[in-house]
Amino acid sequence: LPLVLGAFCLPVMALGEVLDGTARAHSLSRLALLPTFIVRPLLIIAAMAILTRFGGLAADADTAVLALLVATWLTTLGQLLLVHRKTSREAGPGLRENDMRRWMAVALPIFLVEGFFNLLTNVDILMVGHFLPPADVAVYYASVKTLALVHFVYFAVKAGAAQRFSQYRHSGDTERYESFIHQTIRWTFWPSLAMAVLMLVCGDLLLGLFGPEFDEGYPLLFILIIGVLARSTVGPAESVLTMSGEQKACAAVYFATIIVNVVLNIVLIPRHGLYGAASSTAIAMVFEAGALYAVAYRRLGLKLFILARPRDAAIRGSGA
Repeated sequence: LPLVLGAFCLPVMALGEVLDGTARAHSLSRLALLPTFIVRPLLIIAAMAILTRFGGLAADADTAVLALLVATWLTTLGQLLLVHRKTSREAGPGLRENDMRRWMAVALPIFLVEGFFNLLTNVDILMVGHFLPPADVAVYYASVKTLALVHFVYFAVKAGAAQRFSQYRHSGDTERYESFIHQTIRWTFWPSLAMAVLMLVCGDLLLGLFGPEFDEGYPLLFILIIGVLARSTVGPAESVLTMSGEQKACAAVYFATIIVNVVLNIVLIPRHGLYGAASSTAIAMVFEAGALYAVAYRRLGLKLFILARPRDAAIRGSGA
């Protein structure tokens, strides 16, 4: 039953992703993010409470999925009405055209980028689960998820900046395009560095919240943080490439990064355990950052790096 109920969520969740992208494209960040990350979780909690307390249902998986179904439909329909109201004022009625071939040529590489990126964030946990006992998996999982606060900086900048990369790139405003890219790199790196220091200072305490046995994951934070900071040195480079028409090259980078990560995990985890897994992830992130920098420099003539000065962030006439 939970699987069947969950299937009814898929259409509206897909619609929600479309509405999220539409809202971001029109610089409606609050309308893009609030329904998914604030409204829907609150509605899930409220629906669960109503169904169990007043509906007489048991607090089990079936009821939880039913609460998810109700909350998802209500959130998405409300978001649909608001996005339609906001965007219809700007766009107005127009011709309906369908170019499936062109749409697939753009959408499929972006789908691969997002898919490879999500796989990259979880492949190390899967590999640890394959080679090591459940207790070690729990420790590693807690260590990785403790660093989620540092990753939040990257996702926040990406959410607010992606549509502007496309806007400035295709409007021909090269100077503003390059300047904004360098700003987003700074917005990504320096807060990430501050959060990384905070995590290293408080990491032992945070891991202790999971239980006393999770303290052994604290040294892993020092290894994993190297990869996180390496990724932050190039800012939202993935979004820069995707929004600049280089989504195929970006997908290739993430596919290669996954291969590097898997190979390193196979080699290092049996020999070094959790330290091997953490090292594999950190090295893969360093590779990812270097590959994104190389592709952006070669394809767009951009120096996506925190130490690049604003006037040197792009090599005009090279690849652009």
